[in-house]
Amino acid sequence: MMSTVEIARQPDLSFLITSKRKNEIDVCSLPLILKQDGKFDWDANSYLTNYGGGPKIFNIKPLATTVEKKAYNLNLFCTFLEGYQIELSEINDSILYRYVEYLKERRITDATIISHVRTALGYIAHLTQMHPAWNLSTNEEKPVHKYGVHYTTKTYKSGRINKDYLYHRCLDGLIHITTEAEFIHDHEYIKWLDAINCSTYHPTLNNFLVTRWQALATLLEITGSRISEAHQITRTMIKKASKSMMSSSATHIIRNIAIRKGKYKGKVRQVQVAKEDLQIILCHINMVEKKFPNTKHDAIFVDVNTGAQLKSSYLKNYAKKVINGSPYSIDLRHVTNHSFRHRFITLYVAKAIRKMSKYGSFSNILTVAENACRKITMHASNSTLSHYVHLATDLNYHEEFEGRELSSVSTQFRIRLRKMMKISEQYRLKEISESEALNSIISTLDEF
Repeated sequence: MMSTVEIARQPDLSFLITSKRKNEIDVCSLPLILKQDGKFDWDANSYLTNYGGGPKIFNIKPLATTVEKKAYNLNLFCTFLEGYQIELSEINDSILYRYVEYLKERRITDATIISHVRTALGYIAHLTQMHPAWNLSTNEEKPVHKYGVHYTTKTYKSGRINKDYLYHRCLDGLIHITTEAEFIHDHEYIKWLDAINCSTYHPTLNNFLVTRWQALATLLEITGSRISEAHQITRTMIKKASKSMMSSSATHIIRNIAIRKGKYKGKVRQVQVAKEDLQIILCHINMVEKKFPNTKHDAIFVDVNTGAQLKSSYLKNYAKKVINGSPYSIDLRHVTNHSFRHRFITLYVAKAIRKMSKYGSFSNILTVAENACRKITMHASNSTLSHYVHLATDLNYHEEFEGRELSSVSTQFRIRLRKMMKISEQYRLKEISESEALNSIISTLDEF
């Protein structure tokens, strides 16, 4: 048993919504945290109400959808406390260290652990105000009374505005990588693709689950989309991009990919893709339409039993659940859905740099990268771009050193070529027999 989050999808919040948001009443959700025994968690929900701005500015900033995400984040801390039978008034520094270890056991990234702990600190600070007699927490260097939790308030700059956040010593040593691009390399991509075949998350595997997994990874990698954007790419969009597949000179472009965040939110973009990559997605689309011929929606990713469109939130967490249930959970701990976006940008920048270098030197390599990224992703700040340039330059160097340009080849082709090279190496090292090597190579060739 564990505490749960219940979502009221269409509550009557007319008494909360400000006049500027009256037209959003029907789409404004209300998250409620319940304890293990089903009772209303007054303290946790009090914090959510406070975090959401209360009755005066509810659904202005943050939006109700952000409060809902915060509820799931907070619920994890509540589940931890209830699971170890820790009373709120008993929370102290050592409890937070235990919470970090609890989160590490879930095999999530350091950045996610930091996010969860900051939510816990926000909740603890709120409880301190609500119950001052508990002496629960303080950020004073030399407090007069004895407190359970000692945190510090730090500041970061967002544009021209300085914003505060809470920090605790239990986060020392964890790496916050949200400002850096985490590039997923080919050998990691191979493990990612294979995870579905050996994950306990799907004890009973079938071709539908395998092709869906491959299609999801491929779509993220070739479009550089966020998971919420990939969720909105339709079967029709892929089919239109797949026209003239038999022509070697045809250009394949996925059009009208929605942009869900950032400066260009609400706009669309187009991405040119290789037919080998499209074939992976088409394979799953054909399986969806064959299994569910009467489906009325146009989604690519559907429930294996009902054919209903999977929610964006399901796709967001699905990959990590599959990876965590596989033998690659440790190796891929640092990799997330968003890593494919970083991979896409890195490969695109590498291609742009390589193309420009053939025409002679250029004075500002960052400008080349910026133009490439602005054109294809409509995203990435200059500070982030400098990291992409570093990754792309390193990638080009290794490929030039090894006398190849694999990053300009379709990922599906490149991945299978690397698989055959690995099979050959395993055979030479006598890790597999001749018949096993031959069967593996034939199986890989059949995938082309």
